[in-house]
Amino acid sequence: MLLCCLSSASGALVVQTETSLWDLLWQTRRREIEFVSVTVFALVVAVVAYLWRSNRQLRELTNLNRDAQISLELTAAVFESQVGLIVTDENGTIQRANLAMVSMLGYADGALNGQLTRMLRGSNMIAGTLRAVWKEVQAGGRWKGELLCRHRDGGDVPCMVTVTAVHNQAIGMTGFVGSFIDISGQQQAQDEIWQLAYFDPLTQLPNRRMFMEALRNTMRDALRNGKLAGVIFIDLDHFKNLNDAHGHTVGDQLLCRTAERIKQLLGAHDMTARLGGDEFVVMMPNLDTSEDLALAQAMVKAEQIHQTLRQPFELDTHNSIGLQALTLRYTCSGSIGVALFGLVDEPLTEVLKRADLAMYKSKQDGRNLIRCYDPAAQQALAQRMALSNDLNIALRDGQLKLLYQLQVDAQNQAVGAECLMRWHHPVRGLVSPVEFIPLAEESGAIVAMGDWVVQNACELLVRWSKNPGLCHLTLSVNVSPRQFAETDFVERVSQILKRTGVQPYLLRLEVTEGIVMQDTQEVIAKMRELCELGLSFSIDDFGTGYSSLSYIQSLPLAEIKIDKTFVNDIATADRSEAIVKAIVALGHSMGITIVAEGVETLAQKDRLLFLGCTLLQGYLISLPAPATAVEAWVSENQGEGVQQPLLV
Repeated sequence: MLLCCLSSASGALVVQTETSLWDLLWQTRRREIEFVSVTVFALVVAVVAYLWRSNRQLRELTNLNRDAQISLELTAAVFESQVGLIVTDENGTIQRANLAMVSMLGYADGALNGQLTRMLRGSNMIAGTLRAVWKEVQAGGRWKGELLCRHRDGGDVPCMVTVTAVHNQAIGMTGFVGSFIDISGQQQAQDEIWQLAYFDPLTQLPNRRMFMEALRNTMRDALRNGKLAGVIFIDLDHFKNLNDAHGHTVGDQLLCRTAERIKQLLGAHDMTARLGGDEFVVMMPNLDTSEDLALAQAMVKAEQIHQTLRQPFELDTHNSIGLQALTLRYTCSGSIGVALFGLVDEPLTEVLKRADLAMYKSKQDGRNLIRCYDPAAQQALAQRMALSNDLNIALRDGQLKLLYQLQVDAQNQAVGAECLMRWHHPVRGLVSPVEFIPLAEESGAIVAMGDWVVQNACELLVRWSKNPGLCHLTLSVNVSPRQFAETDFVERVSQILKRTGVQPYLLRLEVTEGIVMQDTQEVIAKMRELCELGLSFSIDDFGTGYSSLSYIQSLPLAEIKIDKTFVNDIATADRSEAIVKAIVALGHSMGITIVAEGVETLAQKDRLLFLGCTLLQGYLISLPAPATAVEAWVSENQGEGVQQPLLV
């Protein structure tokens, strides 16, 4: 039992001992396994970390490589852009030039490599320009501006250039980079804008704008140097006639040929310009310090211009079919005005005004002349302009009035009267029609004034129609060429006739021969329209204008008025009598009434009646008088064989 117990205990001890050894071995083994596992895990983690770091570095290197490649591609693309680029060393030797650069200057690719930059210098570049550029780049690191670069064919290419220095922190400046942009197209556009702004497109002469700038500079120089300068105004005579007859193309040719001739006469410092239309101007600086000598110098040049304009021009024209070019030999003339400046500082407009006034005086004196500026002429023109301005308000303010000069027949019986306009100026008093009628023609005021006369004449005739002693009288109204040329002239007269209710046959319109010469067919058409309304026509001052039998036979005339120049000498000059006799014979043969104007003596009256004149008008018969005086005179002398003159 005891043995059994001992055996059992021994067995248990053995088992327990074996179990403990096994546990010990297992624990030891487990620790080894754990150590190995930890070691392996740590190794794996380290490897994974290493691989991750390596992969990240690889990605970074890949990105850096891609960025570098993109940068290189961008750099190459920029270098080969449309902008010309060159890279040089520190000595200015070209290391590389892109394709745009060599193409711009006409070279093959690579032809500029190794060349010095001075070979790019344009032939017209100002000496020392490149030296100044390099100096500025070395001092400031950059320069930008316009340069002329030399093309391979020897020409100059205008370029906008930027030069930048390249620096290395370690060794300093290593070279330069230059960019070049061809601006020849821009330069050409600027030149075209300049040409349009400062030159006449037809003659290629300087225009008014450029001339005024040159005049300003010349004025400044004249005042500083004490030397006078001169201006010559040239206006081509009757230029409009050439345009009307042959068209503006032929007129343009004359302007161009005129410009060429004037330019050939100019000195080295003279200048000519076209101010517009057919007006040219020549400026001569550096004349003498003496006013008399300077004027003489200017007059010599003006005379040269005057003579060259009188030489025939050969102008190309066309026949009516337009298939064959014909040569027109056209003789031109010019009205020329001369003025000096530089004595005093004055507005430029005053200089031009003086030359223009001198030219205007040339026109007044008959054209094709040379005239110098005259202060008296300027004063006269100023007065004329002031009077013209006053005339514009004369009708509005009631300053105009009508007087009437009677016409009588061979028995001294009044048959009618002529309406005569008078102007009583509020300051100057009575202004002669010889003075204000031409002003009214020029300004156009004559149109409204003429309508006013027609209106008043019709109203007076309506009043006379109610008086048995006056109802047979006619009234003659002068119609100016400007008034007659109005397109609605017939319509305006028709409206006045309707508005007043006058008997049209009592109203007679007096026209001059100059009206007929404007446009014969149109004039005849207007006259016939007015005759259809019941009016009649008279030719005034017959024999002093463009008298022609061809138009006399075609015009609807009721009356011809012999000009007073023939009447004055009729009693003493055989030729005047012969002319009057011919006019009377012509009128009688055509059934036209003949009126003699300007009858002032009994001898003239008797001779005119003897030659067969139908009616008489003049101071012997009647001075111009108000309507009331005419009415009273006619009423008092009605039916009397001998009448006293109406002298008012």
